[in-house]
Amino acid sequence: STGPSRVHDLKAESIDVTNVTLKWVVNDSASDTYTYRIEVVNVTNDTPVENVTSTETRAEITGLIPGTPYNFTVFAVAADNKTEGEGNLTHLYTRPSQVLDPEAESIGVTSVTLKWVVNDSAADTYTYRIEVVNVTNDTPVENVTSSKTSAEITGLIPGTPYNFTVFAVAADNETEGEGNLTHLYTRPSQVLDPEAESIGVTSVALKWVVNDSAADTYTYRIEVVNVTNDAPGKNVTSSETSAEITGLIPGTLYNFTVFAVAADNETEGEGASRNLYTRPSQVLDPEAESIGVTNVTLKWVVNDSAADTYTYRIEVVNGTSDVPGKNVTSSETSAEITGLIPGTLYNFTVFAVAADNETEGEGASRNLYT
Repeated sequence: STGPSRVHDLKAESIDVTNVTLKWVVNDSASDTYTYRIEVVNVTNDTPVENVTSTETRAEITGLIPGTPYNFTVFAVAADNKTEGEGNLTHLYTRPSQVLDPEAESIGVTSVTLKWVVNDSAADTYTYRIEVVNVTNDTPVENVTSSKTSAEITGLIPGTPYNFTVFAVAADNETEGEGNLTHLYTRPSQVLDPEAESIGVTSVALKWVVNDSAADTYTYRIEVVNVTNDAPGKNVTSSETSAEITGLIPGTLYNFTVFAVAADNETEGEGASRNLYTRPSQVLDPEAESIGVTNVTLKWVVNDSAADTYTYRIEVVNGTSDVPGKNVTSSETSAEITGLIPGTLYNFTVFAVAADNETEGEGASRNLYT
């Protein structure tokens, strides 16, 4: 008698990392007496792996190598366990293993560089597909492919959460491993134009600008450093694009660096810095050390720790005329004002000026007659 027919419709019912389940069809009237032999060959090294036998028109083949091409040939075997039909071959790849440890190598404002690990023996034949989803609006962004175990994903939105799922793809460019997902925020953009809204003796109110579309989810970290003693600064946080920083030392130079922080409270943009002096305190007890016919020597007291860096501006106004006054400057806590008119009432206002020759304390006044 003739042997069994060739099996047909041979296909994979499922494909996994180390196993494949095949199924097929046999139309012979004697088929309920058949068994089946499956010949398995590793194509990469052209090695026969094993023969699997099955009493059904399906079989699970286990113990395979991930991401590797195999030839599976199925033969129907008659009841004598000897007479075989013609083999039917199918060529399949096992799935690559799931990639391990996907993580950010670097995070930028509009880009993220990911890296991951793959331990499969066939890994040098793999490519990788990275699925990128903007979590804020749940929108798939794009698929990036890479031939290495790293990829730079560009064209992202600042300060925004993304899901990156990495799949290893076998050499057929089709058979994929299970995806491994990592969730990351891009960095916020650098804040723009940090500037003083107001400057006080022991406080500074800063404001700045942010143009990112995700800005309403940001908070801000302000790093405050006393430049004079280069002491480790303090951090102030704000949920708005402004902040009042208090507890500062009068007449002192501070560096304020503002960082935008994404909604994870972790991913920061690049800092934008501004150097500002606090105002000196108001000078105390301006009084006449001596009064002459056309001159007055004033002295005053200053208690600020930064006082040795101050200069002083004395505004001199003739109280009896509308003549604009004159300014005298001094590097000490006293000054001789000359060229005055005898027997005349003058208003002397003394301002302490910080080392930038710009930031002034509140004036302290004294009315005196020559």
